[in-house]
Amino acid sequence: MLRLRRRLRFLEVAMRKQLLRQYVIPVMLPIDVVFSKDAGDKKKELSKSGEPSKPSEPNKPSESSKAGKPSAPGKPNAPSEPSKPSKPGEPSKPIEAKKDGGKQGDKPPAAPKPAEKKSTQPRIKTFDIYRWHPGGKPKIQKYQLDLNKCGSMVLDALIKIKNEMDGTLTFRRSCREGICGSCAMNIDGINTLACIQPIESNLGKPCKIYPLPHLYVLRDLVPDLTRFYDQYRQIEPWLQRKDANRKIGEKQYLQAVEDRTLLDGLYECILCACCQTACPSYWWNSDKYLGPAILMQAFRWVIDSRDEATEKRLNYLSDPWKLYRCHTILNCTNTCPKNLNPAKAIIQLKQMLVGMKKKAKAKL
Repeated sequence: MLRLRRRLRFLEVAMRKQLLRQYVIPVMLPIDVVFSKDAGDKKKELSKSGEPSKPSEPNKPSESSKAGKPSAPGKPNAPSEPSKPSKPGEPSKPIEAKKDGGKQGDKPPAAPKPAEKKSTQPRIKTFDIYRWHPGGKPKIQKYQLDLNKCGSMVLDALIKIKNEMDGTLTFRRSCREGICGSCAMNIDGINTLACIQPIESNLGKPCKIYPLPHLYVLRDLVPDLTRFYDQYRQIEPWLQRKDANRKIGEKQYLQAVEDRTLLDGLYECILCACCQTACPSYWWNSDKYLGPAILMQAFRWVIDSRDEATEKRLNYLSDPWKLYRCHTILNCTNTCPKNLNPAKAIIQLKQMLVGMKKKAKAKL
């Protein structure tokens, strides 16, 4: 029995020495960052079993000293390397942590990257603008602008030219947000709004600006839209009711949500005439053909559930010129700056005229 006890003590001392050699507390690291995998695992096992974790005892004497047998002089139980005792409750850290880089805070923080400086080289862009005034000859005048000192839209360039270079340049503009249609013009061959058309970044290609095509010009970039508004007035763009003896302002004309959604894609038209002046049929028959913008507005009032003059409006369009000059070229749809579809509205108007489609009954 005594031999068995001695053998067990010998095995215990050997295991302790092996653990101390494997998990030596490094002197270089502070005690508060030293951890031991075995201690952490043991702590987890104790927490799972419900037993409270016991604080580690630094420099704990061996079993032989407890039994009254002091250890041999010059041979301490701890390894020969000096070590600092850890605080109670703090396990030791393995050497592998030091090999991996130690504390994360040892490395100094990376210096912030310097802000990139914007290039100060001038970006010169040429603008070829149509010029004409009553009594003179039309011409193309060139202007050069530094895009670094100008806004990003074509209208910004026109305003800068007028304010700083040539005050005689004439054009229409109002909202600068694409909702009024005043600054409609032909830019690089496309009918669009100058306030929402960005300047092309290619400095070698000049930006060519003309007034809307196939219209009389009042001055420079200002076209004459008199005929366009007269045709818009002909379709009577307002609600018409049969009860003519009603008192205006006493009650509202209600409309169901389903009926209101039928007007989406129609009421957003801002009457900029970009689609009107892009239609070849309107170029040659502008005195008889109403054009895509006017016909789309006519369809908007025909299908309105609150309007009661549907037959009257359709009878006005039953003419070989007003509606049927549309040959579905689709220039109107391709050039609309509001992404509307006048060609689709014209097709639906033709279907209603021949009886293929009827106006839905109002749901309110």
